[in-house]
Amino acid sequence: MKRSIAYMAIVGLVLSPAMAHAQLGFAIKGGGSFGNVSNRGVLPGNLSTRTGFAAGLALGSSSGVIGFGLEALYAQRGVQSATAGDSRNLDYIDVPLYLRLMVPTPGIAPYAYAGPQVSFELRCSDGSNPCPTTGRSKTSTAAVIGGGVRVGERFTFEGRYVYGLTDLKLNTVTSSSSYKTRSFLLLVGFGL
Repeated sequence: MKRSIAYMAIVGLVLSPAMAHAQLGFAIKGGGSFGNVSNRGVLPGNLSTRTGFAAGLALGSSSGVIGFGLEALYAQRGVQSATAGDSRNLDYIDVPLYLRLMVPTPGIAPYAYAGPQVSFELRCSDGSNPCPTTGRSKTSTAAVIGGGVRVGERFTFEGRYVYGLTDLKLNTVTSSSSYKTRSFLLLVGFGL
């Protein structure tokens, strides 16, 4: 956790000159979340992607070629199984901080972004019961990469891939491999 906060502080310092001259904007974002885990082939049962939702608030620079974004999103991730007790429903508050590159054209402006993310686990269950304690951290880190388009001054449409870096330490694992979250989000934003 201390290391994650230090990384976020360093990125914030690097972005501070750009933030000083940027026009800040607030937005509400929401959409679908499609979660999975790495190495799922050795987990028991027939596992499939957990489809959920993500929603929250965003703060970022609203103009210029180079900008930044900081968000707080509630996001659902995990895997689903037909076998009782093998599903993992994970709910998080995600806090990504990213550098954004945008082509500032009138009307429709495409952009791409990348950066670190810290996630705070709110809930973990196997579908009906809480996950057993396995030494799994309630805080995790990830890398975020995405892209989208800004339409007009208020609307955004984007796709985002979240590559988890923290081992989930699932208790149903039949090998010593590391298991990490993988998610794809489709988001719509509305600027305030």
